[in-house]
Amino acid sequence: MHILGVNAASHNTSAALVRDGHLVAFAEEERFNRERYTMGFPEGTVRFCLEQAGITADELDLVVFAGRPTAEILHSAVNALRLAGRPWYRSWLWDQVLVTGIYKGVTQGRKMRSRTGYAGAFRYLNHHECHAASAFYCSPFDEAAVLTIDAQGDGVATSLHVGRGRTLRKVRDWAFPEHSIGHFYDCVTEWLGFKPVKDAGKTMGLAPYGDPAAVREKVARVAKIGSHGDVTFDLDLLKFEKGRRSSSRFEAVFGPARELGEDPTGARCADVAAGAQDFVEEAFLALAREARELTGMKNLCIAGGVGLNSVANGRLDLTGIFDEVWIQPAAYDAGLALGAAMIAWHDNGGDRRFVMEHAYWGPDTRTDDVRAALQRSKAQWREVDDPARAAAELVAANRIVGWYQGRAEVGPRSLGNRSIICNPQRQDAKEILNREVKHREPFRPFAPSCTLEDAGRWFESGRPNPFMLKVWNVLPEARPNLPGITHVDGSARLQTVTARENAIYHRMLVETGRRTGMPCVVNTSFNIRGEPIVNSPLDALKCYFSTGLDALVIDRFVLEKSARPVG
Repeated sequence: MHILGVNAASHNTSAALVRDGHLVAFAEEERFNRERYTMGFPEGTVRFCLEQAGITADELDLVVFAGRPTAEILHSAVNALRLAGRPWYRSWLWDQVLVTGIYKGVTQGRKMRSRTGYAGAFRYLNHHECHAASAFYCSPFDEAAVLTIDAQGDGVATSLHVGRGRTLRKVRDWAFPEHSIGHFYDCVTEWLGFKPVKDAGKTMGLAPYGDPAAVREKVARVAKIGSHGDVTFDLDLLKFEKGRRSSSRFEAVFGPARELGEDPTGARCADVAAGAQDFVEEAFLALAREARELTGMKNLCIAGGVGLNSVANGRLDLTGIFDEVWIQPAAYDAGLALGAAMIAWHDNGGDRRFVMEHAYWGPDTRTDDVRAALQRSKAQWREVDDPARAAAELVAANRIVGWYQGRAEVGPRSLGNRSIICNPQRQDAKEILNREVKHREPFRPFAPSCTLEDAGRWFESGRPNPFMLKVWNVLPEARPNLPGITHVDGSARLQTVTARENAIYHRMLVETGRRTGMPCVVNTSFNIRGEPIVNSPLDALKCYFSTGLDALVIDRFVLEKSARPVG
């Protein structure tokens, strides 16, 4: 049975194809159309999924869309009455929710038929149920509590489910907008001069530069945590105004929004980022305690856009509230496509057969395609028998290397197949990468990849973290030797790697360790600011030639530029 799940009418549009309960292909449209956070029908991704499965659209048994237009419209109508005294809400309601809901209902199926020739049946599924399914049905657990946390979807901001075997049961949910952790974080992100939804990671990276205590009373005016995990926000302070999420009253609490050119790491801005991040972490813990109390489960799954807050995830993981915490690697709206397909499989009587042990579900690397791209570029290259050893030699020589192997990862993190890597022991690694390669803000940190068997030697937790979605501290004695990946607060967003999950990347780390003493590299996504992660050999070559990358190891081919001085 072939089921195609589609997220087609929110940001991070995507598609996932499931065959008899097993994932075959899963990717985001931005990788194909090269538009970051793209919206609209994921035509390129659907085409890729069908090709990867070796079928045509008329061989699909079912197409499932994430999101129920009727639920979105009903929620909007109810809230229009409930919040009738707030004219700001009525304005936003029409622009953002009703129009989006109508778009979902009218156009998704029509585009699927016109662009693929599919003539079969459709289903539309609840947003947060799809989030929950994307986590639980792909987790290693037979039973678990499932928290989904984002800005909003189908009228809900946060939900709690219980997963057992083939079933998911909703326990409770928290409504949008007054309980929306994601909306609050978006407002702070916008106040900091970043783009809401798209730049939440910048707020998280900025937070360690500030002091949350300095703004705790101000945050408390906007947001409160109740005794049962209820997170409530003052809607008048978080109200929407035309063209923005936060409001003039929000600025009355925190001061004027950051001006263009103002240093975000200064206390005025960094303290607000720190206060927001601290609140989100406390909200995570409160929700987790409530989830444990209500469900009695020992394990927790997390999905939804706020589930990408790796600092909160790492803190939760170490509390022991749950024995294990598992986060779906494409936890944001891209994961809805996967959840929709999994719900349809189980609703049709399918057994649980799949555990998502890795995130490599995108387009594969084909030697003939790479060779053709190299010949087209007229670049000079050499062919090697052992790309892992070649990359390790370059890393040990303090070169910054583009690394392109195997199938592309799904989700926002490069996990060793579409990565930029370098020696984490380089004192100037962060500065060079931010300024000359990634072209992004200098305060932003970089993450490490380390072999799982060695992670406990340098990081406070040596537990598996294959999707780079938990932040833990670097051990104090290791920090002087790992300046490239140690953030200002001593933390790092660690990716652990095993030979089973990614044999060639693991071998590259082992070979690096033989030369440097540490089987660890800086690992950042293979792209520059504002562009999606590379998705083809030509994308990789373009990034290599237009940035400060020193070398490129793509399949079994190696390209190098002239050496530069190392600081």
